Amino acid sequence: MTNLESRNHAKSFLQKAQEYLDSAQDNLDLGRATPAAGDAIHAGISAKDSIVTALTGQTSKAKDYAKAVKELRQALGAHRDAGAAEKALRELISVKGDVEYGATLITLAKAKPLVRRRCCSSSSRESW
Repeated sequence: MTNLESRNHAKSFLQKAQEYLDSAQDNLDLGRATPAAGDAIHAGISAKDSIVTALTGQTSKAKDYAKAVKELRQALGAHRDAGAAEKALRELISVKGDVEYGATLITLAKAKPLVRRRCCSSSSRESW
């Protein structure tokens, strides 16, 4: 993949992440906790895809989300927000099964912190 293709893919993943995050916030505002939580999880995964693609030129599409966390950490290396980003993605992924496949409905109390999860400040993202 060329640098231009990688940049375009990273931008697309970032746009997806923003759309999922916007949808998560809309669902939260409407009291729809389960879709809000699901959208927050997908926003985090798309953000990981954007970051990793921007830094390495490609991202994995494996269904093993534990590998996604490792991929993010490896791509970020010694970046000052690497630990926070890894922790945020790990927390989102840890509830993915319950949110998407579990029989229990997600409460607003559980969805709110997922939607508001922030791994990195906008100023630090510009340096990636």
